[in-house]
Amino acid sequence: MKAGDLIVKNHRPVRSKLYWLGMAVVALGVVVAIYTFGVSQGGYYYLESKAEKAKLEADIAAIEREKKALQSQVIMLKQTQAVDGSAYEDVRNSLKQLQDEILELRQEVEFYRGIVSPAERLAGIAIQSFDISPTAQEGLHHYELVLTQMLKNDKFVKGRVNVYVNGVQEGQPKKLQFKDLTPNDSVNRDLGFRYFQKMEGDVRLPEGFVARDVVVEIVPKGRKRVTKSFPWREVAG
Repeated sequence: MKAGDLIVKNHRPVRSKLYWLGMAVVALGVVVAIYTFGVSQGGYYYLESKAEKAKLEADIAAIEREKKALQSQVIMLKQTQAVDGSAYEDVRNSLKQLQDEILELRQEVEFYRGIVSPAERLAGIAIQSFDISPTAQEGLHHYELVLTQMLKNDKFVKGRVNVYVNGVQEGQPKKLQFKDLTPNDSVNRDLGFRYFQKMEGDVRLPEGFVARDVVVEIVPKGRKRVTKSFPWREVAG
């Protein structure tokens, strides 16, 4: 090679950025996998103490920092002509995936906060959440009910669950039980859990019935019953 010859090297800054982006997504996947394994083994090996919950929150904070770094890269990539449209789209899609995963983890942390943080709630059984969503079939709704009790209380809970919907039909108030509205015996009324129980099923409201609110009644054996009312417009998606 003669002195003064020009050497051209193939420099791919975008590939480097996409590589580190991929590593961030993989790291997030590891966190989610660990969490999912814990839940599958009884739901509480990974989050059965405040310290472990704090660790998950720290993981989320680390991922948040990765997200900010990726956002900075997106801004830089927008301002340079060295990246083609497909590479920029890859970065943008990966960033959105990361944001969705963070949101999902935050929701899971909030769910377990009520179990592992007894100072934040009263002792005993609690109705953690209740949601109703329409299905593809006209008039058919799918519901999900989550019940919990504090982690330090490991007594097995047995009993039954009653769910009612109050509303108006033909100008008259009416109270209907979910167990009478199921088209395929999908309503489970049996209570049996130690830390949490998720109950779900389908209900079909009568034609002309206008729902106002849903009442969930927990009747555990040997314990005080728990009742909570949910406005239909708030829980029905």
